[in-house]
Amino acid sequence: MCNLSCLLNRSRRKLRMRILQASVELLEQRTDHLEKLLATAIFPNAETIERLSQSVGKDIMIQTNSIKIPGNLLAVYSDSFKLRDKKGQLVIIPASKVISIAFDNTQLQS
Repeated sequence: MCNLSCLLNRSRRKLRMRILQASVELLEQRTDHLEKLLATAIFPNAETIERLSQSVGKDIMIQTNSIKIPGNLLAVYSDSFKLRDKKGQLVIIPASKVISIAFDNTQLQS
């Protein structure tokens, strides 16, 4: 037979269990939300690859942290870009290093 102290302990355990379950559910929701945000933040995503692939053969300028690289876009990959620079050399630029891509020819001449 359970006394008052035993009943209180059961109530506390049930309350803790409910709080833990609610915390786990909240963490699952937050994780799902962050995963969705991360999926849209990946560069280049499928939509960007498709749009850039339409520019193959065109002059572009890719800017990284340290340099601007003008050239003719030869290929777009999920993790890199392939250009032929103004000197005729093939250049492969990792997507993780890209800050921006410009398509305006006037910028390429600056």
